[in-house]
Amino acid sequence: PTDAEKRIIEVHFNENGFPGVIGAIDGTHIKIDKPNNDPDSYINRKGYYSIHMQAICDHNCKILDVFIGYPGSVHDSRVFRNSPIANNLENKCGRYFLLGDSAYPLRKSLLTPFKDRGQLTRRQINYNIKLSKNRYVIEHCFGILKQKFRQLYHIKLRKIENIAHLIRAACVLHNM
Repeated sequence: PTDAEKRIIEVHFNENGFPGVIGAIDGTHIKIDKPNNDPDSYINRKGYYSIHMQAICDHNCKILDVFIGYPGSVHDSRVFRNSPIANNLENKCGRYFLLGDSAYPLRKSLLTPFKDRGQLTRRQINYNIKLSKNRYVIEHCFGILKQKFRQLYHIKLRKIENIAHLIRAACVLHNM
């Protein structure tokens, strides 16, 4: 987004306790049929074949960035580390921030929850609650995307490259 768009987006998150935030990041799994090559790597933690999609969205569920193609067995943190946005995050965000869950690393431009080992202060607990309440937008975005393009619940294409193209196209159309 442009700087003007970032300022508009920031207002929403600021009103909800997170000044400087322009979006949220998370991953989702798109169910696929058993692939021909290395099928075991596509089995995710829930036991079905999937391809991983990482996305960043704003307060209106507009998709700002998408990274598609890792097998379902790959964890969100590894997908992030290997995504183009990981190396450019500070440049892309500038003085703004993204919100992520505990799978993501705490970075200058990426706010994540405090790890709860039973020792959190009241302020840290409140921060985690507010962060969670503001991250709903990315989960909501995934839900809307999959409702609009119901084939994303289970893609029947065979080639991983074509599956990634289909998902990417759905993300572009979602934003229109």
